Formats: sequence, structure tokens, C-alpha cells
Amino acid sequence: MLKTRVNIHMLKTRVDTICQLHNLTAHTCRYTPLVALILLPNVYIPCFGKVIFATGDILIGYITYNSAVQKFSTSKSLAASALWLLNPISIGISTRGNAEPLLGAVILMCLYSVHLNFPVISGLLLSLAVHLKLYPILYSLPIYLHFAYSNSQNKFLSFKTLTFVLSFAFLQVGFLCIFYYQYGWTFVYESYLYHFIRSDTRHNFSPYFYLLYLQRYMPQSVSYLFKFVCFIPQALLSLIFSLKFYQNLELCFFMQTVVFVSFNKVSTSQYFVWYLWLIPGVFPKLTISWRQGLGLFLMWLAGQALWLFTGYMIEFQAKNYFLMMHFSSLSFLLINVLNVCILIKKADIK
Repeated sequence: MLKTRVNIHMLKTRVDTICQLHNLTAHTCRYTPLVALILLPNVYIPCFGKVIFATGDILIGYITYNSAVQKFSTSKSLAASALWLLNPISIGISTRGNAEPLLGAVILMCLYSVHLNFPVISGLLLSLAVHLKLYPILYSLPIYLHFAYSNSQNKFLSFKTLTFVLSFAFLQVGFLCIFYYQYGWTFVYESYLYHFIRSDTRHNFSPYFYLLYLQRYMPQSVSYLFKFVCFIPQALLSLIFSLKFYQNLELCFFMQTVVFVSFNKVSTSQYFVWYLWLIPGVFPKLTISWRQGLGLFLMWLAGQALWLFTGYMIEFQAKNYFLMMHFSSLSFLLINVLNVCILIKKADIK
């Protein structure tokens, strides 16, 4: 119940800020004001936000089923949908007052529209997803390549790719102009630029956690350089997956998201849901037994459990477990990389 009150309080602070036109001065304003605008009815109907987020959860399950049933059996499609809808992690995320399910629904609708061969709708939905959170920009290259080379024309520059890019840019520039006009440079910094220099030494599973913790002793120029270098593994791996798996977008999106979250300089439990809602789309394509799948899942949980133990010892017992936490962060990274390698080997990428 405490986590629910905290998340709802943060969103309500954002809504109050929007209502009073305080120019995004609230300390919780780190993303687009669009979510706060959607939640304006929450001022008068306290449960409105939770209903919207839970609806996003249901929509993810519905889209997953509709996408899977076109290629796989009904039983596999239902299992894929249930993998999300009955997942306690996804249920906890939405019911605690977190807007992530809305982002997930938008991303899956974008993926579905690509399969339906609608480049304009795909561009608009991807642009909306990028406006909500920056990381879906990773999906732009594989979608572009999919439109370019997954048809009979096989042209890098075609009408489909052009309309996809233009629709994406149109909505992105539109959001930027509207909110910049209303909130000025504060919107640009808080919604976009801040995330490139952000560092977090609390509740952070990142392999860079300990280095970020020690950066207070670094010269400022070295600190900024370090934050820039952190993006290199993410960019290279995302490029490799885009070029290798653009014809299998579900798998491509999943691999890109896992490596982005795993190698990000800020990686919290909330970020894990970014690839969890993509697993049901990958699940029907895996040639893997339920025992193997359970083993990978338990290994993933074990990595988190080790990190959470060290976090508990540091924050609640005031013990010097920082090196052990660094080890647990690296162990969790290794587990994620190993899972990605196994799933690539077990996936039907035809």
C-alpha cells in the first residue's frame, strides 16, 4: 500500500503542477507532461489513474493475442497473452500507480501496425512512444529496415520508408513545439536532456553502479566522459540486433530492450517491465521446453535476489557491502547476457 500511495502522490504532484501552470517546477517532472494531462480527471476521481493503467495492461494482453493468433495456434496465443495478464510483476506495476502499461500498449500497437504494413500509423505510434520515454527510439532502425527490405521491392529508400520517417518526425516536432511553447526550455531539459546525464546510486541494478557511486571523487570532465562512454555498448549492440533481426521484429525489440536496460547506467526494477511485455510476443517462436524456460526465469530471479540482499544490507543494516553489490550487479548483467544468447539460439528467426 505504501508504494501505491507514493506513486500516486508523485503523479498527483505532476497533475497539480500542470493544473496550476507552474512550468514543470515539481521535482517529479522528469518526463513529458502528456501523462499528467491524461490524468487530469484523477483530481476529482482518485481511482481514475489506476483504471487507465490497468486498462493498458489488458490492452497489452489483447494485442499480444491478436498478433500471435495470426501466426500460431489458439492455445499458444492464449498462453502468450496469459503470460502477461497473469504475471504478478505486471499487475503490481500498473496497480501501484505506474504509467508504464500505457507505453507498453503503444509499443505493441506500433509493432502490430508494422505487421499490418501501415507505415504512417507505425510512425505516429513510435513517435508517441518516444515522446513518453526516450528508449523506444531504438526501434526506429529495425522498423525502417523492415519496411525497406521485408517486401518485394527491397529498396532502402521507398514510399513506405519515407512516409514512416515523415509521420514519426511530424508528431515528434508537434509535441516539441506544443510543450516548448507552454513550458519553455525546462520541458526540453527535463523530458529529454536530463536522461543523458542522469546518474542514480539508489536502487540501481546497473553494472556501472559502483563507478557512479565513486564519481563524486572524479573531475567533472571525467564524470561527463564516463557517462557518455556508458552509451557505447548499448548503441553497438542495438545496431547489431537491428541489422541481424529486423525481419523478426518481436525478437529484435526484445533483444534491444534487454541489452539497453542491462547496460544502462540507471537500471531499476521498473525498467524490467520494458522487456517483460515483449516476452509474450517472442514466446510462441521459441523452441524451448518449459523446464528450460523456468530455469532461465529462476536464474534471472536469483540475480535480482542477490542484488536485493546486498541492497538490504547497505540501506537497512548500514553495512559496507558496496563491493559485494558491485559483484551482484555484474552477476546480474552476466545472467541477462547469458539469457539473451540462449534465447537467440532457441528462437525460430525465419
